[in-house]
Amino acid sequence: MSLGLYLHYPFCRNRCSYCDFYKELYDEKLEEQFFGALATETDLLASEYANKHREVTSIFIGGGTPSLASRDLLAEWLKTVKRRFSVSDHLEFSIETNPESVSLDLLEFYRHLGVNRPLFGIQSFDTRLLKVLDRRHRPHDSHRAVYQANALGFENFGVDLIYGLPGQNSGMLAMDLDQLLDLEPPHISFYQLTVEEGTGLAEKVSAGTLRLPDQELAHAMYRGGAQQMEEAGYKRYEVSSFAKPGFECRHNLGYWEGDEYLGLGPSAHCFMDSERFANDADLRTYLDDLRAGKLPRVIDESGPEERMTEAILLGLRTTQGISRKRFSQRFGVPLKDRLDRKQYRILVESGHLVPDRGNLRLSDEGFYLADEITRRLLK
Repeated sequence: MSLGLYLHYPFCRNRCSYCDFYKELYDEKLEEQFFGALATETDLLASEYANKHREVTSIFIGGGTPSLASRDLLAEWLKTVKRRFSVSDHLEFSIETNPESVSLDLLEFYRHLGVNRPLFGIQSFDTRLLKVLDRRHRPHDSHRAVYQANALGFENFGVDLIYGLPGQNSGMLAMDLDQLLDLEPPHISFYQLTVEEGTGLAEKVSAGTLRLPDQELAHAMYRGGAQQMEEAGYKRYEVSSFAKPGFECRHNLGYWEGDEYLGLGPSAHCFMDSERFANDADLRTYLDDLRAGKLPRVIDESGPEERMTEAILLGLRTTQGISRKRFSQRFGVPLKDRLDRKQYRILVESGHLVPDRGNLRLSDEGFYLADEITRRLLK
């Protein structure tokens, strides 16, 4: 049975205005304590789950800014993982980086560590938009990071691009994509900017000092961006994910298809033995609990109803859609019993929803309205 490992590295050098992921400002001593606690957490989780015929097929390190991590401490943690878990010979190993922190030396270290899928948070090539996001890198940092990955022979790597930014129009996005596609990354994550409560961006939007594109323009940006990437040979396999054939992210596919995964680090989530739990989003609590030899676990009390809703929401985000057979096997009820039948008929007749060889998926047109369609479908 395949198992994904996710590590949330909680440290950053600065706080980007739009980001609501859990993070702490970088502190060397705190980082050392974090990795000590992480080793304990890895051991405890391995004692509970590593002996159940599971093989780690993907590792994904996110954050935070994982490219800040101490190389020695990161390498020691990976040794613990390999000692305590069965790790696939065909492991997909991803790590997020900020372009300004990337160097040939860092990428060479990652290759030695076994990373085969570095990820570059480019977001935009427009210096004005990067400033709005409080990003520290500049366009030349993004170009350099990709050139270095190519120079070192990384066959697989990914980039992030955000659209729907304050002051952005379709022409600006097209120019961003032109530059990005010239770099020919195997994988592109294409996200619409969302305003998360409690962020600096939310404060500025609320005060009226920044204004987001309206929803009609945002839809046009997504539609145009998707077409531009598809014409360049990228296949959309999830609403926000485009890849050259064979370079889809296996770790994320596991989330969308309901596979098991373990999350390590503060705020990380797990799904094991049909149970969900998460770590407290507080580094001090995380450290205190693991020093006491216990997992910083908060059990998710939601039940089968919520699981089925989640499976529908995630499944319809993928181009493959939801397997009716797999849904029935997993939950013991047919998919049709969880859908609003009137809305189902309307959406099929309108061409937004497609019954396809045992799967239920969105049409190309349906992807542009994915959130609205799933909201209408769910009972």
